[in-house]
Amino acid sequence: MTETPWSSFSIGTSVLGRSIEAHRIGSRSAGDQLLLFGAIHGDEPESAILCQRLLGEKVTCQTVVIPILNPDGLTAKTKDNARGVDLNRNFSARSWKAEHPPGYFPGTAPLSEPEAAALAHLIRDTNPKVLIAVHQPFRCVNWDGPAEKLAAEMAAIIDYPSVASVGYPTPGSFGACYGVDGGIPVITLELPRSPVEDDFVRCVAALRHAANYVTL
Repeated sequence: MTETPWSSFSIGTSVLGRSIEAHRIGSRSAGDQLLLFGAIHGDEPESAILCQRLLGEKVTCQTVVIPILNPDGLTAKTKDNARGVDLNRNFSARSWKAEHPPGYFPGTAPLSEPEAAALAHLIRDTNPKVLIAVHQPFRCVNWDGPAEKLAAEMAAIIDYPSVASVGYPTPGSFGACYGVDGGIPVITLELPRSPVEDDFVRCVAALRHAANYVTL
């Protein structure tokens, strides 16, 4: 039997006023233990599809899934939000800086953007044990903080490489904020640019494994 979310709610609104929807699935434990989000970049639509597919799965811990963190960007098919900010450079990491290469505008200040701020407030209020961001197109499992073991296990399930870096600096990123600075296990699951059905099947299995990992 297909599972359905037992709680759906908005964590805030985008620059253009679109609701950012979240869903709780899994066991009704004392609190959220795993948090997963996709489409922080609007040009990575399959990241949202993977998150939505997990909504129909049975997981072993109380899990919050946010399929689309950047609804304005996804609608416009642009990486950035409606103000041209790369939301994955807008978190309050110690590494945040205003200087940036083209295409990576971090905003005027950490958490200046409502989408990043909404996610940060949710994490502050619920204190999940593991955080997973779904991206494209690098086809790997990247980790920050104390998540190397989990990353290796997920990578083995998916048959993607497990990597400590995606190959370039990411100041102000989600992983830098919560993994490097915050000491929380953070996984960045990178789908390929054009995932096939087998990618989705294996990635869903790896996400279920992450839920089991939290409860060990």
